[in-house]
Amino acid sequence: MNDIDRTRQLEELAAALTRTARTAPAAPAAPAVAEAATGAAAAVDDASGHRAKVFAGTTALFAADGTPLPSGSPDVTPIGPETLFDMASVTKIVTALTALVLIDEGLLDPEAPLSEQLPSPHPGITARHLLTHTSGLPSVMPLWKIPGSRQQRIEAVFSAPLGSAPGTAHAYSCIGFILLGTLLEELTGTALPELARRRVLGPAGASTAGWGVPEDRADRAAATEHQDDPPRGLVRGQTHDETAWSLGGAGNAGTFMTLDDALALGRVLCGRAPGVVLSPATRELMLCEQLPAGVSTGAAWTQGFGLRIGQETAPGAVLPRIVGHPGFTGTSVLADPLTGTVAALLTNRVHPHRDRFTVDRARQRIARIAFC
Repeated sequence: MNDIDRTRQLEELAAALTRTARTAPAAPAAPAVAEAATGAAAAVDDASGHRAKVFAGTTALFAADGTPLPSGSPDVTPIGPETLFDMASVTKIVTALTALVLIDEGLLDPEAPLSEQLPSPHPGITARHLLTHTSGLPSVMPLWKIPGSRQQRIEAVFSAPLGSAPGTAHAYSCIGFILLGTLLEELTGTALPELARRRVLGPAGASTAGWGVPEDRADRAAATEHQDDPPRGLVRGQTHDETAWSLGGAGNAGTFMTLDDALALGRVLCGRAPGVVLSPATRELMLCEQLPAGVSTGAAWTQGFGLRIGQETAPGAVLPRIVGHPGFTGTSVLADPLTGTVAALLTNRVHPHRDRFTVDRARQRIARIAFC
């Protein structure tokens, strides 16, 4: 597919999402089935230098009750190249890549018990288990409801009960990646946001990516949800994920990126980023299935170190070589390590509320545009 055709199809995709959002009835009458988002940015980038990028919609559109914001509201600004999107669990790619770099540097042994570095009551858990979601740790915990300091909330993560013995089942766990981020901090003596900036984001060319948004750039962030629990109001420029927010930085969520930042991250997965070079053995941990025999994700994709392997292009149709990760806010970064092609879809589909819109079909469509 040439650049003109790709651009046209991406424009149709982004326009359909944002048009549906603009015409959706006010919540709560609207059912949670609309394929829509108030803002969208999408791109495909290949190894030959061809690139198609599109932007559509606005950074915000709705008040807390689901009614449109008044004309001229300062919250309603056009989506563009400088718009920063809350990447949600796409952050797990950044955390995983940071861990992989530390493996190559000899600082992280993925098979060593966490209890050698952290006060974990579960001596059987290793970094491998955290990176493959086989630790047995719970998916989420309402850490924002725990009073006290960040350290007290981290201690709650250390003592979280297991749902299964480590290595015996796959259960997607944000708590596991929070623990992974804490481990990386302990090994290096550096906070995860700074560690990831030095080891991954900066060298990859994701120059504006990072945890949170500086106050002087908050107007460039796409708004996410009007939150009541915790009572945060309209969330913009701070991570939407309540657990990561309560920690002030975590391994499971919290990064913000422009579309160009997301493409730079995807190029790392393809092995064509200029500043992040992983050894062949370490890349294999990321790009090849790492689940124990007899353990399955129960989904169309399987699991590498931090990455999902396999992407649906339609219900029941899967491209097994595509790697990447989606984010709850409506983001995705996908890459084909064989051809070097990267795709990114960035939206704020959780605005004004998480149960209003979805982008599941849009993720499938951008995979078809990029890789089929």
